[in-house]
Amino acid sequence: MLTLALQSVSPANALSEHQVLIFLVQVALLIAVARTLGAGMKKLGQPPVVGELLAGVVLGPSILGTYLPDLHRWIFVDEPVATSLVGGLAWMGVILLLVVIGFETDLAIIARFRRAALAVATGSLLIPLAAVALFALAMPDEFRGVAVDHRVFAAFVGLAMSVSALPVVAKILQDLGYLRRDFGQIILAAGLAKDGVAWLLLGAIAGLAQGGFRPTEVVRSLGGLAVFLVLAVTVGRRVVDWLFRAAMIFGSSVTAAITVTVVAALVGGIATQALGLEAILGAFVIGIVLAATRHQLPQVRDVMESITAAIFAPIFFASAGLRVDVTALGSPELVWWAVGAVALAIVAKILGTVLFARTAGIGGREGLALGAGLSALGAVGIVVAITGLNLGVVSTSGYSMMVAAAIVTSLGAPLLLRLVVRGMPLRGEEAARLEREALREESFLLSTSRVLLPSRGGRNSRHAARLVWAALDEPEVTLLAVDVERRWWRRGESAAGSDVLAELGLPKARLVRRTAADPAQAIAREARLGYGLLVLGASEEEGEGAFLSTVVDRVVAQIDIATAVVRLPATFAADRLPQRILVPVAATNSTRAAEEFAYSLARKANGSAVALHVVNRPDGQGILLEHAQIETATRVGHEMVATAAVFGSRLGVDVETVVRVAPNAEAEIVELANTGGFDLLVIGTSNRPLTSRPFFGHRVTYIVEKAEIPVVVVSLPSSR
Repeated sequence: MLTLALQSVSPANALSEHQVLIFLVQVALLIAVARTLGAGMKKLGQPPVVGELLAGVVLGPSILGTYLPDLHRWIFVDEPVATSLVGGLAWMGVILLLVVIGFETDLAIIARFRRAALAVATGSLLIPLAAVALFALAMPDEFRGVAVDHRVFAAFVGLAMSVSALPVVAKILQDLGYLRRDFGQIILAAGLAKDGVAWLLLGAIAGLAQGGFRPTEVVRSLGGLAVFLVLAVTVGRRVVDWLFRAAMIFGSSVTAAITVTVVAALVGGIATQALGLEAILGAFVIGIVLAATRHQLPQVRDVMESITAAIFAPIFFASAGLRVDVTALGSPELVWWAVGAVALAIVAKILGTVLFARTAGIGGREGLALGAGLSALGAVGIVVAITGLNLGVVSTSGYSMMVAAAIVTSLGAPLLLRLVVRGMPLRGEEAARLEREALREESFLLSTSRVLLPSRGGRNSRHAARLVWAALDEPEVTLLAVDVERRWWRRGESAAGSDVLAELGLPKARLVRRTAADPAQAIAREARLGYGLLVLGASEEEGEGAFLSTVVDRVVAQIDIATAVVRLPATFAADRLPQRILVPVAATNSTRAAEEFAYSLARKANGSAVALHVVNRPDGQGILLEHAQIETATRVGHEMVATAAVFGSRLGVDVETVVRVAPNAEAEIVELANTGGFDLLVIGTSNRPLTSRPFFGHRVTYIVEKAEIPVVVVSLPSSR
């Protein structure tokens, strides 16, 4: 057994068999109950985080402890070591959650609304703090710790009721789909500012409770936080980017990038925790930094979000609920005092937010939405309550009141937020941004910001560069010039790379020089460094079998990213942008990617696009489709091209639709491409490895070789 092995190494510190058992039972229960209740809440139209918080209440002393006290004591009380281990997992969960939220944070939006964010943070903290602190001065002594000054107790209660839990607030916004709204980004920024100030205030009040205020500690924390922020966005960003690059070169791409992401988040958490603040602040900042690094892989966010949502976040939120014991409030009088404090905190926070938001030009329902979103106390309120209990500032009843307030406000915040936001109109600029982001989420091209274009000159490479630059919205293009000669430094820059750069006139393009005995390996190695699209020129040779050159063939076989291979016939000019584009469509991701390329290019070139679907009727081959089957297939084809037309409209292009029935689909595509007045054919396919070579399929090869117009083959990896 693992436990026995650990005991043989360090008997004094090893977990016992029973402690391991309790630990596993706790983790299994927290995840299972949290996910179940979260799914139930989602079906009821509520954010899953509500159910995850309630899971802790169900498993805690309020319900399980009341009705099955022996079982509750056996699982959650008798083995504090196992409970502490679960607490460690919970902290890991909140750190990972804040990294994921950091990925979603848009600094451009926050910078635009920075005045509003500061005003909202100020109003939502100071107004409820003052109101609840005054209310707490009149509260019964049962809530207060023994021999604690009334003013210190009031300050503690006021702080506990006025903070906002960034993790809970962010998860609520994410679950409700409001995270990318303008007010959602303002809430995140205000929540971050409030969290930082709250921890500084907590340190000051704790100092008063322990016998004296230590301003040097507050100054140290504040100064340290400023230094951390500066280092994170300057030196930290460069270091993390270098680590990503190294991990992608020598590691396993996504796996290695996730390792770098988690370690960087933990380092950020360590820094802010050491400053006397909270680890979640550092993790959130690191998440923002990671999202802006050059060599970050888009798959990392998806994997991190899946792992966090499935395992770690439910443990964190359920663990927070475990501390709620409503029975500790005792008499009805104490319950009413607690209800009054919670109600006052919510009203004061919303009122303070609305009033201060008006000073920044935000009014009406948007101000109410900001207040509703920031009303959740969550884990931050619980941590303040625990600190107050440990310092003896609050009694068990006072602690239960503050923890219950944290849970109640976290459960009520999404209800208030949804009620306020329902029917709230979108402004024109915000609506346009959200539409662009929605398109980016469901596309491969709009989400591609980094493009690699290897080039040693040639018409196909030059035409490929022009098409990609025209199709994408200001992509970050890296022109890679690979020199096979060792004496490259004596000749200066690669002539091929310089020619392409000069011809396109791309001020933002990067020219990267590499020297390698094998150009294909050099290109493949560079392609692994977080690029979203690899653009290649086909072989310059004409005729059958000349689609893929040896280098192109070997590069495509070694990479796992989207590619676009461009072939330009000798009769077409390399500097000519297409005005009429043909794109065959089907119900696959690869053909959707081809559509996106074609429509984006048509919009930029002020051209037009035709979406074609061919119903294959293999006459003369022993298979004759019945008339009803042809009708069904044709109807499906019309649905496909209609969907393609809607997609094109969203991208700003009017798409003509064509459905044909033919015995040979590829021959029909070639005939229409050659005789229909088109000047570009875009085909979507997947890169299916065939031994050590890429294989786009016989149909694609046939179409490329027979087409008399330029062809772009957009290929997605088989995993997509």
